[in-house]
Amino acid sequence: MDLSAKEWEKYGKPEHSHVYKQIATVMHKGIKPEEVAKFYDTWADGREYENELPEDVYNAPIVTAAEAAGGLTDDQKATAKVFDVAAGTGMCAVQLKLHGFQHIDALDPSQGMLDKAKEKDLYERYICDFMTDKHLDIPENTYDVLTVSAGFGEGHLPCSSLHEMVRVVKPGGRIVLVTREQHLYTVAEYKDRLEPLMDRLEAEGKWKKLERKIFKGFFLDKDGIMWKYQVL
Repeated sequence: MDLSAKEWEKYGKPEHSHVYKQIATVMHKGIKPEEVAKFYDTWADGREYENELPEDVYNAPIVTAAEAAGGLTDDQKATAKVFDVAAGTGMCAVQLKLHGFQHIDALDPSQGMLDKAKEKDLYERYICDFMTDKHLDIPENTYDVLTVSAGFGEGHLPCSSLHEMVRVVKPGGRIVLVTREQHLYTVAEYKDRLEPLMDRLEAEGKWKKLERKIFKGFFLDKDGIMWKYQVL
């Protein structure tokens, strides 16, 4: 994607052009989950991924961790078992640890991303797999907190993954989901499907919505959306 000087007045500094192209590539319409994982393997190489997503460009991990920590005591955070879904190189885990969480497991379909997270010793368990509605090798009611920081997108987490998220979280535990707000309208998998499924799970007594909010700075000028649920 080639942006003109005028367009960069909207999107930010010219040095952000490469990361914008990377995001556009990994989110292009019709991309398959296996292609997404392979792309992230390449992007993780040499820490390019992390270097191109500083806090002034991308604040999803900060927002996700803060929402996960909100209302919990220091003791609760220190003992909580956290599942970081779409963990990547561990950018969210870094923020979770700053809030006092100590026991975090990672899931990501990109082994390259997880290898970078291992170098920083961020997680207790590293699971290289896709999150769908199929059961992972995880017992039900395992986690106190589940986070998804930017794991939704074209070819990324399917709507059906919500069922598995609920299954692995303990009753009373919380699930925090953060993504780009526009995905609700531009990604066919989510349009008129993701939030209706969230509402249906609530009507079925699977979880309870604690909060939904739109926030600035998710990625450059793009707004983010955050949902927080408590599993019942």
